[in-house]
Amino acid sequence: MICLHKIVPLIVSLLGLIVGLLLLALLLKRYWPFYWAMACLMICSLPLIAHSIWKGLESDYPYLPISQVPKPDAVLVLSGMLGGFESEYGYVTEWGDPDRFFVGVQLVYSGKAERLIFTRGTMPWNTAPPEGEILKQKALEIGKLPDQVLLSSVVSNTSEEALAVKDLMAQHGLSDIILVTPSFHIPRAKLLFDQVGVKTYPYPTDFKAGNEEMDWLDFIPNADAFRNSSVGIREYIGRLYYWFKFA
Repeated sequence: MICLHKIVPLIVSLLGLIVGLLLLALLLKRYWPFYWAMACLMICSLPLIAHSIWKGLESDYPYLPISQVPKPDAVLVLSGMLGGFESEYGYVTEWGDPDRFFVGVQLVYSGKAERLIFTRGTMPWNTAPPEGEILKQKALEIGKLPDQVLLSSVVSNTSEEALAVKDLMAQHGLSDIILVTPSFHIPRAKLLFDQVGVKTYPYPTDFKAGNEEMDWLDFIPNADAFRNSSVGIREYIGRLYYWFKFA
């Protein structure tokens, strides 16, 4: 099932659209699908467009000072910030977006909750340790007590995280949590946690859009902008999928 969740979005993604239009041009032996494919490629490769997409994704959950966060039973940090590779000395962990880890620890240190929860995020084909196990060790190294850090069961996506965290909260008698995840991910994550009956207080991190002023480079296509546009559009597709699913 997790493989379908990863493959299907590729088919309806920006890249899938462009490839589909190119194949259509070959099948029909017409130029108009080719022109549409090139237009999509050029427009979505503009930093201006990528920035606008991410600005929209993050508009619902802007930065929030920790002082304004309520005090629930625990802080939950969702997986998705670590990468790595196999070496002759074993698996080497590398950070992607570490903000949510440090924010989670900071929330506990600030007295917002007594428990810190990590999810054991991993993929079936991944040989690395589940992410939560690595994050727990990192949290303990900087001073968290073992009984303050909890781990969920092994999960592969946000939907599984919601169910696993619900079970974990029931085991430890927890009623509500601070949900720490990237700003763009909160609407989808909160929807999934709401559906399983977990009360959350979202705390956004890992902002991508920023507030930089526009300059002439924003009108020059580049590969990074195309990637950002693709990821942003994929997030919108994910939101639509779950909104229709739970409508």
